[in-house]
Amino acid sequence: MIICIIGPTCSGKSKLAEVISQFFEAPIINFDAFQVYKEMNIGTAKPSKEELLSGRYFLYDFRDIDEPYDVAQYQSDARKMIEKFKGRNLIFVGGTGLYLKAALYDYKFEKEDPMPKDYLCQKTNEELFKELIEIDPIDANKIGINNRKRLIRALFVYNTHKESKSEINQNGKDNLLYKDVHFIGLDIARDVLYKNINLRVDAMINNGLEEEANALFIKYGKENRALQAIGYKEFNNELEDQMRIDLIKQNTRNYAKRQMTFFRHQFNDVHWFNSLEEATQYAKNLK
Repeated sequence: MIICIIGPTCSGKSKLAEVISQFFEAPIINFDAFQVYKEMNIGTAKPSKEELLSGRYFLYDFRDIDEPYDVAQYQSDARKMIEKFKGRNLIFVGGTGLYLKAALYDYKFEKEDPMPKDYLCQKTNEELFKELIEIDPIDANKIGINNRKRLIRALFVYNTHKESKSEINQNGKDNLLYKDVHFIGLDIARDVLYKNINLRVDAMINNGLEEEANALFIKYGKENRALQAIGYKEFNNELEDQMRIDLIKQNTRNYAKRQMTFFRHQFNDVHWFNSLEEATQYAKNLK
């Protein structure tokens, strides 16, 4: 059995995973895009060193910050974990919904054919958007009229393969590759969620987040892709301390909203709960 714990950041997913893991004696598999990186500890709310050394946590803290890592690599790593623990219960927990979707579903990646440098360069953004919305309104509205690079890429994919990006992804959206998969969602009250976010950010600051971020900027450079994560990128400016803290909280709230939108639109048959206690009891009843 595979139990997937989803929901916004600061909703209690990690705590729920820990409780269920102990109950089922099940490994915990991470699907957070930034908790895979070494050295990014405070800002990613990664499990403690003691927890990571317990032998129950996997796909955490294993990539160097300057090592590129993406959803395709995660898909491969996650499926290796599923194969490794075949016959055992598994807990997936994290906040990067696309990683989970790619791991468990017949998820199709965009075909990466080389695109001519001047492809569709003569067309305006308005023309590109109009053309794409007739072919793939879902992706067009997701991209928007101002993202010229992505508009051109989407049109190139369709013109080359006669299959839109949405069609490529939709083909595997509802096709789970594994049996006995259960999705447990945490959707706690917004005021409680925002309070949790504020408390977590304050705790991160008190635990040395600024020092961690600045040390990583010096070591890897401020333009490093991994260091564009919320909680790190905000230190790459000249803001006053309180304004920077407020910005981290605001960005985290906005991220939580995006997470919930993705989870609700991309996953079916999710059992949503407003409290950790209800979610825990439901999970234990699966045994």
